[in-house]
Amino acid sequence: MRVLVLGTAMVDETMAAAVFPHAGATVIAGPAERDLGGKGANQALVMRRAGLDVRLVAPVGGDTAGEWVAGELAGEGLDPADLVPVEVPTDRSLIFVGPGGENAIASIVAAAECIDERLARESVELLGPGDLLVMQGNLTLAATRAALAAARAAGALTLLNPSPARPDIASLVPLADCLVVNEGEARLLGGRDDALQAAEALRASGAGLVVVTLGARGALALDADGSVAVEAEPVRPVDTTGAGDVFTAIFAACRYGRAMPIEASLRAAGRAAALAVTRHGTRAAFPSRTEIAAIIGADR
Repeated sequence: MRVLVLGTAMVDETMAAAVFPHAGATVIAGPAERDLGGKGANQALVMRRAGLDVRLVAPVGGDTAGEWVAGELAGEGLDPADLVPVEVPTDRSLIFVGPGGENAIASIVAAAECIDERLARESVELLGPGDLLVMQGNLTLAATRAALAAARAAGALTLLNPSPARPDIASLVPLADCLVVNEGEARLLGGRDDALQAAEALRASGAGLVVVTLGARGALALDADGSVAVEAEPVRPVDTTGAGDVFTAIFAACRYGRAMPIEASLRAAGRAAALAVTRHGTRAAFPSRTEIAAIIGADR
């Protein structure tokens, strides 16, 4: 199975803060720590570490930040030749991490918005039956729709993790063979406060398999055969940045790369995400190849 991740690759700047800044306030933060980021890059490199055949198509600027991103991806085994050069600066995220590991993120997405419908369709041309397209919510709605539709027309499976979520992205739900959302995104797109009811509404809207992450309460999944839920691993989080990307990537690697049952895939994804939140940073917190192999092997 070939996997194409069409999304973002950017530079993350993370600072620890005792409190999150609000309007009119100035807060004291720790030194900025630089790391590779972007939801597309995050998910692609974790799936690569899980042993999948992954390509990442993502836009980067012709600046030193873009060169650095390309080099870091190459070091992870992802071909930088698949990166799309654009005439704006490479995207960046500013991440504040507060007590308890919760974060607040502001992202620049000018490069992401350079991916148009034509390029989105062209990016999935090599996909066919048995392959997988993975997308997130950073690209424009039109580009995301074009890629998902083209992949399905080619017989490939589609996984959509619509984060950051916005109400209009609900129109893409019918194009997702697998929809991975957190609890807030499930409420926004499903129109229900209860996670399972929101998943049922999303299934009724056309999604094939709906996965809802519930933070410290675990995760649930719903498909045509019914629902399954798993509990979260008990850990003390220090930084939740990128945990959702780790969950999504490991779930995809287990369910689609290894054809593992949904419940086992949820457990493995939950264990990987739980490990990530006990560490600081974005990529720096991701499980290693050895750790991922042990996590997945525990349920095989």
